[in-house]
Amino acid sequence: MERPLFGPESELALAMAKAASVSAVEATRAAEQAVTSYGELLQLHPYSPRPSDDRDDLADYQTALEAYEEAKQSPAAKVPEILERGREALERLDVAARAAGSDTQWIHGSGRTRARVPNPVTDGPALLIFETDQGDGDYVVSGKRRGRSREFLRGTCGGWGTRAQVLVPPQRDAMMPLEVSAPGPWRIELRPADEARQLCWNAPLKGRGPESVAKVDGSGVVEFEHHGEGAFKVYEVTQLFHKGPLLAEGQGEARLTIAVPHNCLLRIDADGRWTLRDPQA
Repeated sequence: MERPLFGPESELALAMAKAASVSAVEATRAAEQAVTSYGELLQLHPYSPRPSDDRDDLADYQTALEAYEEAKQSPAAKVPEILERGREALERLDVAARAAGSDTQWIHGSGRTRARVPNPVTDGPALLIFETDQGDGDYVVSGKRRGRSREFLRGTCGGWGTRAQVLVPPQRDAMMPLEVSAPGPWRIELRPADEARQLCWNAPLKGRGPESVAKVDGSGVVEFEHHGEGAFKVYEVTQLFHKGPLLAEGQGEARLTIAVPHNCLLRIDADGRWTLRDPQA
């Protein structure tokens, strides 16, 4: 007996059902592998919580643990987003670990505040790290030198807050005066410039929010991918560590190939997530 062309028993319907079943099995398998890999990453991470630790570090560690447990119980489609949240928390712990044992420390504040931030280097640029996880609204970080105000950071906090790490020009004082305006609590510190992340040709660099990135050797182009609905800009950083030529800009989801020098510093201004790659050795 021939099957009808349409309806639940048609050849087309059976083929579509089989394809959907195979796709669901593959998605489940991929999600399980992702959870397993994340669990191994979590197990090998060097951070060990202590009651005396910074409350933000303890919160990040708890977020990383909860992401693992939540991902194990969630549908496959939700697993990537959950694990991304956990990886971001682990990345913040990595930054905190690099700062452990140094003379620098987080300066905490809320709303609009003037702060004097310890400067680890007085003969070169510094890496300014700014974090806030409170509410929606605009944030601005600016400083003064020789009586002139210079804006280092400006952006918009999403529901997840923001994290920025950008190079700032040399300041010849042991304490750098900064003015911060944000919708809620925040923390800020200065780190040595060589702690800025480097783009390696064989691995993508994933980030969220504004960041200065060092590109060493590799090809004369980078691939930039922007995720989300917000605006983005990519600049080359000048020898004086200011924003230089604007290399790319846009709005929303985008995937671009950008011509850049083989050795350079790049500044990415984006409120949301992005990915940067060097496609060649």
